[in-house]
Amino acid sequence: MCYYLSRMPKKRKTRQEKIILQLKRELKRQKQVRQEAISPTPKPKLKEKSVKEKTDNSVFSYHPSLIKKDLARTLILTLIILSLEFVLYLKLR
Repeated sequence: MCYYLSRMPKKRKTRQEKIILQLKRELKRQKQVRQEAISPTPKPKLKEKSVKEKTDNSVFSYHPSLIKKDLARTLILTLIILSLEFVLYLKLR
């Protein structure tokens, strides 16, 4: 019964919406044809090298200095927590 209630009927598209979608598709096809006509021009080799360099630099998802800061904070917090535990152990013993 819950499955039946959770399913909502699909909304039908009106004739006007269908015409609008058809016109959008035609415009998209025309833009693609124009781009294909323009794109056969040769590309400079400098752009290819810069693309390769960008992919090499994107190995790290974060900047290394940010990772170092996070590791330092984690180390400091860990030392504080461990020292608190040690002090509590000695006092409660």
